[in-house]
Amino acid sequence: MKKVILLTGEAGAGKSSAVKHLEDLGFYCIDNVPPSLVPEIMNLIEQSPEVEKAALVVDVRNPEFRKRAKELFTSLKERYPNVEIWYFTADNSILINRFKETRRPHPFEKYYEGESIEKLIELEKKLYGELKEYFDKVIDTSNLNYHDLKKLIKKLLQTGKPQLKINFLSFGFKYGIPQSADNVFDVRFLPNPHFIPELKPKTGMDREVEEFVMKHEESKRIFQIILEFVKTTIPLYENEGKAYITYAVGCTGGQHRSVVFAEALSKRVAEEFPQFEIFVEHREQGIRRKVSPER
Repeated sequence: MKKVILLTGEAGAGKSSAVKHLEDLGFYCIDNVPPSLVPEIMNLIEQSPEVEKAALVVDVRNPEFRKRAKELFTSLKERYPNVEIWYFTADNSILINRFKETRRPHPFEKYYEGESIEKLIELEKKLYGELKEYFDKVIDTSNLNYHDLKKLIKKLLQTGKPQLKINFLSFGFKYGIPQSADNVFDVRFLPNPHFIPELKPKTGMDREVEEFVMKHEESKRIFQIILEFVKTTIPLYENEGKAYITYAVGCTGGQHRSVVFAEALSKRVAEEFPQFEIFVEHREQGIRRKVSPER
């Protein structure tokens, strides 16, 4: 049975890089296909004995897409049920930075002249949001570089879904909220070791600080609430096709309370979800490491 993938998604989300990786893996790839030509190309692929794997890119660069995407995806699903539709996305801030780096115009500029890049990205995301029922895989490239994307595509082709990577990130609010965070938890209201002279120079990775933070009932309650939220959302993110999730915990300076929580959450999640890769990162200390389940 032939393997055919239709790639779609936001401008700047990595489709061009994905095409290069698929070509390296033996796929016959066609970029920027007009929706009206997709059925004809599918027929040619079906009839050609030389093409076993193919990937077509269909997106908003073609003016037809905005009006015909739903019709196209519906007919593809009905006529070719084995065709997979991969949707590429990234966080708004990441897309904005990518456009600034490349200095390329956003394809929606020709439809909405004079709008800001932020508005154009929002409009494009809204369009794709109306099509999400057709997507077989959602590939979020916010935290993926070129080589990470190649590994992910290989894994998708082998297993059908990416192996989820989960990052627990501690940070200090006074230095800004991390852009990579999918969820942000504020623990600034908990008792602060900063005001204990012997604890001030230490961090949440020191046992004395951990014991101080977690001995308070309010800390225990908040930890359980956050842990339950994390445990509930991980399977939902996996079902959405997320490759990478970041749960960020912030306190004032990112030295004590947030570090304690990030450490504790990463350990508990590593024990309960051993099938995933778990990382803990302390932004203000410049530390990141993989967390293994404790035996």
